[in-house]
Amino acid sequence: MSAAGSILRRAFLACLLLLPLIAAGQTVEVERGERVAGLWCFPVFNRPGEWVYVPAQGRLAVDEDGNPRFSFVRYAFNRASDAEGGETITRADGGGLVNFLVLYDTPAEQVEAAERELRQRRDDDDLRLVGPLVFESGRYTLVSSILDGAGRSEQHVLATGTAPVLEGNQLALSFELDPRQTMLLMESFRMDTPDVSIVFDLSFSGITDAYQARVFVDWAQVRQNQSFSAGGTVYFVSAEVEGEIDRLVRDNSIRMESTGEDAAMEALIARIYERLLDLLFDPVTPEALPPDQRGGLEDALASLIGSDGLLSSGNTTGFGAHVGYRFKDLRSEGETVLDFNHRSRVGRHAFLTFNIGDLYRRYGDDPSYFRAVNPDDPTFDQREIQLAVDGGLMPEFDDMVNSVTVTLRKRHSDGTVTLEERVVNRDTLSTGQALSPMVYGWRGDTDRIEWLDYEYRTRWSFRGGGQLEGDWIETSAAMIQLYAPFLRQQVQLVNTGLDLSDHGVRAVIVSIEYPFFGLSRREQMVIRGDRPAAEAAVEITLPRDRLEYEIRKTWVMSDGSRPQVSESDSSGLVFIDPPPG
Repeated sequence: MSAAGSILRRAFLACLLLLPLIAAGQTVEVERGERVAGLWCFPVFNRPGEWVYVPAQGRLAVDEDGNPRFSFVRYAFNRASDAEGGETITRADGGGLVNFLVLYDTPAEQVEAAERELRQRRDDDDLRLVGPLVFESGRYTLVSSILDGAGRSEQHVLATGTAPVLEGNQLALSFELDPRQTMLLMESFRMDTPDVSIVFDLSFSGITDAYQARVFVDWAQVRQNQSFSAGGTVYFVSAEVEGEIDRLVRDNSIRMESTGEDAAMEALIARIYERLLDLLFDPVTPEALPPDQRGGLEDALASLIGSDGLLSSGNTTGFGAHVGYRFKDLRSEGETVLDFNHRSRVGRHAFLTFNIGDLYRRYGDDPSYFRAVNPDDPTFDQREIQLAVDGGLMPEFDDMVNSVTVTLRKRHSDGTVTLEERVVNRDTLSTGQALSPMVYGWRGDTDRIEWLDYEYRTRWSFRGGGQLEGDWIETSAAMIQLYAPFLRQQVQLVNTGLDLSDHGVRAVIVSIEYPFFGLSRREQMVIRGDRPAAEAAVEITLPRDRLEYEIRKTWVMSDGSRPQVSESDSSGLVFIDPPPG
């Protein structure tokens, strides 16, 4: 068996071994991780002796013969020139098309070495490194240096989007370059180390330790912060978010009280910052912004990956590197108290960065990888559209989703229409194999750029008989990413530092009513007045296009009265203020 075949076989077996962990909802102890044999390894919560590891490397995917799955085509279209003066040598239209597949994985010998070292450290011959950590979501950013007009090198984002969540799954990247970018990228490939890098930002969650600590947020002082007053019009990247929180701590808008050993302080601070991130900021991806607002955020994200960027210094606090943030529009009053005296689930991020390598030195003379063409007969061309499933959707095939039907429609220039359809369900995902692509050919499509455009639609079948059919979506992407048309949001009750029992409150009943594809669902929480509300939370499921829900708060008073307040909200926080009056 070839080296590539052996790698594919190991990846397939790893997927089979991971299925029980996926189904069981893999949870790790994030603060018990250890670095062994170059791998970050974490114990699995409530499963003694079982550990998982964070994949070690990103790289280009290879075929069965071990050759990279990559192509760079420079193309030109001949046309008559509009230049005056009788020039006989002019410039043709054209550009470049870059296609390649990437993945992240871990050499088997590195996994074996890490398991041996863990057993020695723990003095436990039965300890097992059961497989890679299963990520909840992932993003990638493709960055390259492009020279500006003054000859300076600047980092630019060429592409960003959703990445696979399972080790060994391949991500297809395809993007178009203008003539100048094509020339610069070609010169970069001719260098010993081409300046083309890919960063995976992979998120997972786990259980923390408990700490004797409290955090107090003074909303009046927070609003005096100049950045906060700008609301959702200012965007930050992860390093700036940490700086904004530091500023709020320095001016006592946010105060911390803690007791315990200094050794636990670093983990405690990281956890506090994560809670404050959820309380104050909303994440923003570049593709979620209008086109005229993406440039600044993309430039900021590119700066994270440069030689002086956040990732190069290792200063990663758990915030995502491939999204921006903006302040939430909260109307909270008084003071909010956050307690950290219990174990809880928190998010973490793993970053994998790799350079695309010296492809031109090895394959520059092979037209299968590097080619310059003047296309004149596209009859035999075909387009393959890959299907990928977002990590957050996979558990829903057990709980809520029966199947998803994806329909592709390509309207050709000659009037014909190509229809392709795929059905995705739990059975198709459990094989560990990549979903088969949808394909359309060339039928009189004289405009090569328009030929890349197509439409697709999704139809969802939910458990219990519910159906949802989406609208036709126009795109030219090389991959269709399937993600759930709903979001799970945790709604948490937060007190304002007051003892409700001192105000005659025996209990607070909070009823949350929310829409779900034509239906109405309701959740209810009851909080006793003599107990803090920080622990009370409920998870609700909302359509992605409607994130508001209705809240009704009822105070049960010691005199028998029951004042109520109803309101709409979308922040995920319900503040239990004193009763009306």
